[in-house]
Amino acid sequence: MPRSMSLRNFRQPLLPIGLALLVSGLMFLSGPPAAAGSRPPSQVVVEFGYVNPYGDLADDFFSTEKGFGIKSGIELGFRWRYHFSGSLSISPSFHFVDYKNFSGENDEIGEYRIQPTTLLYGLELLFFLMDEDTPIRPFVAGSAAVCRNRTEGYWKTWDKVFDASVNCLGFGLRAGVHIVGLEFSAVYNFNRFDTWRFFNTGYEESYNWDNLVLRAGWIIPF
Repeated sequence: MPRSMSLRNFRQPLLPIGLALLVSGLMFLSGPPAAAGSRPPSQVVVEFGYVNPYGDLADDFFSTEKGFGIKSGIELGFRWRYHFSGSLSISPSFHFVDYKNFSGENDEIGEYRIQPTTLLYGLELLFFLMDEDTPIRPFVAGSAAVCRNRTEGYWKTWDKVFDASVNCLGFGLRAGVHIVGLEFSAVYNFNRFDTWRFFNTGYEESYNWDNLVLRAGWIIPF
């Protein structure tokens, strides 16, 4: 079973990698990126966000079988945005989610810390709902990403420390507004996977690491 799990983890990133190759081909075939008015042909967007976890991340560590006890976190990331038109764009991206540690002190082991993090290697398709000359432009977006979920901590029985990571394919839905050189949005990330590597229950478990991010972005034209 651990062998099959490792093969599954290898296969899961293939879809976004294939999409990235497909998009690269489309970019090449479509020629120079679209530019109009004051909008540059492409953009780099630097992003910062506040992350609220759901599912097993947010569940209580002591009273649930797979809960991590995590309550909040921050996200840092960037993307390169390529414009197909004034309304449609695509962007490869990278984001790092650093959750606030669940920590405390136990009579048996002393001080403890549960520290989960996620790296997201994504590809987002974004559509603006209004014309380019509109000062405030709402947008909607969908994304796919390879999620590398890692945690350092203790098993629920406190008898062993572990440091493990799992790769999976995740998806995101985002909506927000573009105001001059800034973007403000909310994104819900679906991050779910199966693994033996975290809490030792004797079975391969399904984990839910979904989160909601309130994100601000600074657009750097070039």
